[in-house]
Amino acid sequence: MRRGHFRFQISDCRLRNYGNRMTRVIIAACIMCGLASGVPLYRDTLPNGLAIVSYVDHRLPMTDIAFVCRSGSASDPEGKWGLANGTVTLMTRGTKTMTADSVASIVEFLGAQFNGYAGNDNSMISLRVLAKDLVTGLDLLTDAVRNPSFEAKEVERARAQGLAGVREMSDDPMARVMVDFYQTLFPGHPYAHQTIGDTVSLMKITREDLVAFHKDHYVPNNCFIVAVGDFDRPELLKMIQARFGDMTRGDVPEVKAPDMPFPGKLRVKLIYRPDMNQTYVMFGHPGIAYSDSDRLATNLAAYILGGGALASRIGDAVREEAGLAYEVRTVFDQDRLRGAFWAWVQTAKPKEAIAIMFREIEKMQKDGAKKNELDDAQNYFAGSYPIRFSSNQGKLYEAVNIEIYQLGLDWADKYPGKIRALTLDEVNRAARERLHPGQYVMVVMGNVKKEDLGLSDVEWIE
Repeated sequence: MRRGHFRFQISDCRLRNYGNRMTRVIIAACIMCGLASGVPLYRDTLPNGLAIVSYVDHRLPMTDIAFVCRSGSASDPEGKWGLANGTVTLMTRGTKTMTADSVASIVEFLGAQFNGYAGNDNSMISLRVLAKDLVTGLDLLTDAVRNPSFEAKEVERARAQGLAGVREMSDDPMARVMVDFYQTLFPGHPYAHQTIGDTVSLMKITREDLVAFHKDHYVPNNCFIVAVGDFDRPELLKMIQARFGDMTRGDVPEVKAPDMPFPGKLRVKLIYRPDMNQTYVMFGHPGIAYSDSDRLATNLAAYILGGGALASRIGDAVREEAGLAYEVRTVFDQDRLRGAFWAWVQTAKPKEAIAIMFREIEKMQKDGAKKNELDDAQNYFAGSYPIRFSSNQGKLYEAVNIEIYQLGLDWADKYPGKIRALTLDEVNRAARERLHPGQYVMVVMGNVKKEDLGLSDVEWIE
């Protein structure tokens, strides 16, 4: 989901005497540096392996910086789900030099935003600050990354908040169905659990676990910084070198994932809820990884099939023609490891909606898309991509994505052309090879019984 009361001011005097020597260090440290031809994206690397991706934009007096660790919830130890998320969250809630209240006061005084959160494949501390306060903001970020305290009372506070979040999600039908779907489809897989953990795992996480995760994963060769906005790039590199240049490389635990077999037949878990007047349905099978060579073609096929309720085959069939649902779609997850293909609908008539969705997926897999559908999809993907760069945060998230998946500094320039270069044969081949009709795991929640769904040849999951 995938999910003190005083002003803080550290002097910049430690940088003042470096002069040309520091400049030479930075230049020597930039063992890989490039510039995208259309998008001003640079990548520099310090000798310890810490990469800095930067996008200078002086139009607003604002700077967004993210410190990104390449380890996310997929790196959670067995049974301690939520550890990566808890670690990065608590890194923003107090250091060895500042209490959590002090950090909050600084952030409030600066009018800044300062947050930590984890996804499947990475964890990130993000900072948004006025350009004039960049030095103070960078000091705050540095202290959080390098000196988190994981104070006992903050650990317990974060645990309580996490438990409340898990309980809140369990009361949300869509969230509950999604959690059960992933746990059923991916048993024993790093993506099977929620990023925030569950009520059992959160109670097992100790302060020692948090300290160990930080020590093992927050090493420079497993991390990078992204900076977007109003700053001088050479000066920023000097500041980052001064604050992070002496971090020590480390060996990072490897994420291991079992094979994900396709279900041999339809497997269905039914959650009977007589109090509900709508039924929530999610079904799917193993999908693709971000590194798969046919990812873009698969994206176009998925968009044509069910990319939106208002502009897709399934949307037209289920919503517009049959009037069975407002929200219906299909998605291929895209993560470092193989994710899921899933289809989703909320409806008062699940039997009819499921039958139509099955039919449209099978038709797409067998017959493929039409040329006019591909044209529309290519226009949407290529035309909407520049919108991602319309804000600082949009630029930052896209730069993080480019670095995480090693797409190359010229990705923003190449992406529209790559989309438009895809042929109908390539898109249809992706649909034919990536869609597996009938080999689904399905989770259904609502006031329905097995016989109400009209399914045959089913393995029911109790």
